[in-house]
Amino acid sequence: MKIAVIGSFLIAILHSILFYGQKLGGSVILFCLALGFFLIYILDKNNKIKNQKALLLCLPILLISATYFIFNNSFFYIANIVTIIILFILMVILAVFDKTTIGLIINKVVYLVLGPIEFLEEAIGSIIEVISNLFKKKEASKEKNEKIRKIILGVLITIPILIIVLILLSSADSIFSSELKEVIDTIFSLDIFESETYVNLFFRIIIILIITVYLIALLYNILEDNFCEKDTSEKRKWTLDATIGNTILTILNLVYLVFCYIQISVLFMKTGNLQNFDYANYARQGFFQLMAVSIINLIIILITSKKNETNKKISYTKIMNLLLAVFTLIILFSSFYRMHLYEQEYGYTFLRLMVYFALITEAILIIPTVMYILDININLTKTYFVVIIIMYIVVNYINIDNMIAKKNIDRYFEDNSETYELDMNYLQTLSIDGAKQIKRLKDTTDENIMNQVEYYLNHVKSETENITWQSFNINKIIAMNELKGVE
Repeated sequence: MKIAVIGSFLIAILHSILFYGQKLGGSVILFCLALGFFLIYILDKNNKIKNQKALLLCLPILLISATYFIFNNSFFYIANIVTIIILFILMVILAVFDKTTIGLIINKVVYLVLGPIEFLEEAIGSIIEVISNLFKKKEASKEKNEKIRKIILGVLITIPILIIVLILLSSADSIFSSELKEVIDTIFSLDIFESETYVNLFFRIIIILIITVYLIALLYNILEDNFCEKDTSEKRKWTLDATIGNTILTILNLVYLVFCYIQISVLFMKTGNLQNFDYANYARQGFFQLMAVSIINLIIILITSKKNETNKKISYTKIMNLLLAVFTLIILFSSFYRMHLYEQEYGYTFLRLMVYFALITEAILIIPTVMYILDININLTKTYFVVIIIMYIVVNYINIDNMIAKKNIDRYFEDNSETYELDMNYLQTLSIDGAKQIKRLKDTTDENIMNQVEYYLNHVKSETENITWQSFNINKIIAMNELKGVE
């Protein structure tokens, strides 16, 4: 475990250098690279990697971690950290097993996160062992280092003598005394002698020790325990009776038939009167309700399509499931259209754009679901996972705050400020990513908007000051250059 101990300690030190007292930036991808390489190296060295394809998860990990180097959206600032941690956990679990199931993954996730607690004693013991071995080696090479030890001893003896000599020389020469005082004052004016720095150093050391111990315990959990062993106990296969399933599907499809008829005739074909509708309740609340319905439908399809043996013939169950998939698409489109109506009335926000992405993702998931219904050979869980990860990465990279600002400001100028009221209070909450677009409002004739824009740009200027190499961010540099000369 020597390499694991030293590697864990170096990872903990790197974590302290990159993140302690710093804002997130390019440091995230640097840390993910180091941690990913370390975990893969340890697993490979101990012959624990059974599934090489699992290492492909390094790609989404690096792509998501790179967003801290480019963008500044506050939602993804937190969400991406959680996502990266989950992907690292999944990568380890999928790598050490040649085949996995949802139940196995859930079981091992809990075991991987909480399991290291059981190995804290071993982790601390391994650290002590490595340190003691270093001292043993020093003792073994005592004769070789005798000269070095004598030099160190000479320096230690010289220190008190040097202090006495310096005091005497200072008393003898005022110029030498003033020069010496200036040197001493310069040294002790450094931050390292401030009490606040001692507190920071103390917490840094504590955090380094905690991370080191946890990483070692984590590796003990994976390498030394039965973590890599599958649960061979016999599990009962749960299946839904075909008659019960068909009854559920038939009733639901009848309800959805009526609902979809109303959607097509009233909402899409506009045969009814929408003028008195409350857009906020109709569009926004309707979305969440229909979103829940579509998720329920997907779960029902997955359950009722499960069979004891493959059946290539078109059965009643398959027809009902295909109808349910079609109705789900109509419901998703209805939800999409409702949000479009709401967005046309009140403009773009982060939540509204995320609604569109969620709906598009669900619509894409219908394709592998239909393939599953028709018994086409497909790993549904893996396909779902890949689609969701790809869509999540896409939404990270579209620069969503810039898009929100651009869409709203374009509409403000196109409508000549007459029919569209710009929500400047919301635009001020956007990150630095929207600065370039919001700067366009600086020349507007609306004094209230001008004042709000000036406040926002001043805030952006303060955010772009004192950028360290750890928190380096491309959009911050772009914003800083954009705002040069702006008063």
